[in-house]
Amino acid sequence: MTKTKLETVKSHFQALEKELQRLQQRTSMGYEVKVKWLPGAIKHYNGKQLTEEVKGDTILIYTENPRKAIELVHHGFAEWLLNQHTKPYRQLINKLITLFEEQQYERKEKIVQALTKLMTLRSSADFTVEN
Repeated sequence: MTKTKLETVKSHFQALEKELQRLQQRTSMGYEVKVKWLPGAIKHYNGKQLTEEVKGDTILIYTENPRKAIELVHHGFAEWLLNQHTKPYRQLINKLITLFEEQQYERKEKIVQALTKLMTLRSSADFTVEN
């Protein structure tokens, strides 16, 4: 990458960071959110190519278009804000799933032990008397 192109990419990335900071200040939220610009990176989800996604506290921008990237910072930040609302529900559901899986494992193990015991018991046919 030439120095001029590198400087241009750096300048566009700084504009994305500045826009994110503006959104954080306007909402007084999301100061932990970061933006990463990965122009040209290709990412798919459910058969569709993504231009942006939110992973944890990071907004990942994949488009090469700087104007579109600014719009996607807005979209990503809005998505992050909504995720904060649903986060407690997801945590609760994940805890319930973990508890259910633990209970099912214990039940399965009891059944496996019973079947193992049943298979290792000698049947009355094993004690036939020879004439």
